Amino acid sequence: MLNKRQYEQLLRPLNPARVAKRQQANRQLSYLEAWDVKAHLIRIFGFGGWSWNVTTADVAFEDQNDKGQWQVGYKVIGTLIIHSLKCEYTEAAIGSASLPQRGEAHDMAIKTAESDALKRAAINLGTQFGLSLYDNGSLNDVVKATLDQEATDAS
Repeated sequence: MLNKRQYEQLLRPLNPARVAKRQQANRQLSYLEAWDVKAHLIRIFGFGGWSWNVTTADVAFEDQNDKGQWQVGYKVIGTLIIHSLKCEYTEAAIGSASLPQRGEAHDMAIKTAESDALKRAAINLGTQFGLSLYDNGSLNDVVKATLDQEATDAS
């Protein structure tokens, strides 16, 4: 169950200082960094109030190009658990890396996939975890309220 402060925090607009941007396919994308999502999970749910479990991590591809770079991809499936809510969110992602050292390419690819899967799972918790960014990069809360009695009456 959420307390009143947790509930109110989850319904706030997203702080623009938390949003990172990058160019991809001639578009500017807004996103949250994985470290920021983890820090916010700690802020809202406390140390030990959440956990992240990777259930599978499989090599999706591994090739070496003509320049000697290792191109590696991993598919990761993981579950975010919010202990006080007794809820679980499972998501998947594929991360890739292209680096000269094989081990470093594997390391970067699996970290990227794990981070992306965690961020995808966390958007189930609303705007504070990047859900609004899917609405053309909006920072405004897209949930606004929930109708469950326990959350709205939280003290």
